[in-house]
Amino acid sequence: MAEGPYAKERLLKKYEAEARVCASAQGDPALDFYSPFGPMIAKTRLPEALIRRINAYADGVVCAGKAMEFLLPDSLIAQGGEDSLTQHTARLVRRYVAGMEGSQVERVEFEVFWIVSQYAGTPSPVHFHSADISGVLYLKVPQIEAQEEAKSYISGRQAGYINFLIGGKQRFSKSLISFKPQVGDFYLFPGWLLHGAEPFRGSGERRSMAFNASLAGAAPG
Repeated sequence: MAEGPYAKERLLKKYEAEARVCASAQGDPALDFYSPFGPMIAKTRLPEALIRRINAYADGVVCAGKAMEFLLPDSLIAQGGEDSLTQHTARLVRRYVAGMEGSQVERVEFEVFWIVSQYAGTPSPVHFHSADISGVLYLKVPQIEAQEEAKSYISGRQAGYINFLIGGKQRFSKSLISFKPQVGDFYLFPGWLLHGAEPFRGSGERRSMAFNASLAGAAPG
């Protein structure tokens, strides 16, 4: 428990955004833009060897053409020591928290890792998770029909993108962002952030891994 006359200020500091310029528009005068509010989404890539290890296990479970979800066993996520899935993910979670809050996390407690296997026409409705931090790793992506790429979100794009949403339609504020899945791309975000994936048309499997994690001992750095 924080104590002293500046305890409240220290506790609130993690909620204060830094005055960082995210974009600029040239002109007279120039305009600087800031994006201080709302959750941050982190994107990185995981090693190919780790992706192959996860896919090797999933290949023995999935049924071609049948959408399904299943848990990854503890033996698999812990395999590899410092190069294991849990260690890689824990390091990234700590970096995410440090970047967003300036906090040091004593312990990352993983609730579950699981695989989502989908085929053409299968949606992942918009939802949120119960954990502090969640993430999505793309393991396989389908061949998406070219005409689907040109459709806009408003017209009901069905291209298998992952969409993150917050709030509703708000003037002068963005409400959603979409990312095209690529094998190896790994997204980390607050568990409460709404997200979902639209169905796609095309051949192949869209395979992703998700996780939920809770944070222990996070304190301002």
